[in-house]
Amino acid sequence: MSISFVFDPTLNEAVKDFCREYWSYNSPDNYLAHVEILCQSYGISYSLLFRTLSKCQAYLDDVHCEYCGRPYQLDVPADIPYARRLNSWFCEGCISFSGGQLIADR
Repeated sequence: MSISFVFDPTLNEAVKDFCREYWSYNSPDNYLAHVEILCQSYGISYSLLFRTLSKCQAYLDDVHCEYCGRPYQLDVPADIPYARRLNSWFCEGCISFSGGQLIADR
């Protein structure tokens, strides 16, 4: 039940740690407060925060597409509890490949 990361190869370890800190958010509410605290702690703007985060992709290790086995790609930390409650999940690629015959629980 962990998160895997794929980082842009140009990111240094400090930026990777920043991304991990962003994804460590685990409260069902106060996401905006989490973002605000990160920006204040690192002295950065919201736009820089999200530009930096766009260079990091997070995946859940314990939720996989039922068809191809791809891990669940996260968009925001609030997706984590939602994704873990899914009974079944098909990735967008498999839904598209099937011509929409696979039903998404997303």
